[in-house]
Parts: sequence; structure tokens; C-alpha cells
Amino acid sequence: MRWSTRDKFSILVETATLNEIELSEYCRTKGLFVEQVEAWRDAFVQVTEALQNKLQNHKRNYVTKNAR
Repeated sequence: MRWSTRDKFSILVETATLNEIELSEYCRTKGLFVEQVEAWRDAFVQVTEALQNKLQNHKRNYVTKNAR
């Protein structure tokens, strides 16, 4: 099954506080593999960190430009 971005995000929210056993059970009921959820989580963190860095750079450039 192809999961939408919205579905993946919902799954990440639903599983954020689950321990290993609970996550395995959750994945079995949803037809997922734990590795899929972990890969989605890793991708989400990478994208979020990249966006935060980009935003910080824009803020720095804005402050520098407007301080002149």
C-alpha cells in the first residue's frame, strides 16, 4: 500500500510514545513494518532540521540586511 504524507504523519504522531513491543503490535494491525515507521521518522527529522536551518539563515540574512 502507498501511504500519503498525511497518513505517514498521523502514524508518526500515533506511535511517538510507543515502546518497541507496542510499536510492533501497532504495525502488525496496520500492515506496516517497524522499519517503515522508523524510516519515516528519520526522514521527518531530517526534513525538519533542514527547514529549521534554512529559516535560521533567512532570519540572519534579514537581520543583517536591515541592520545597515
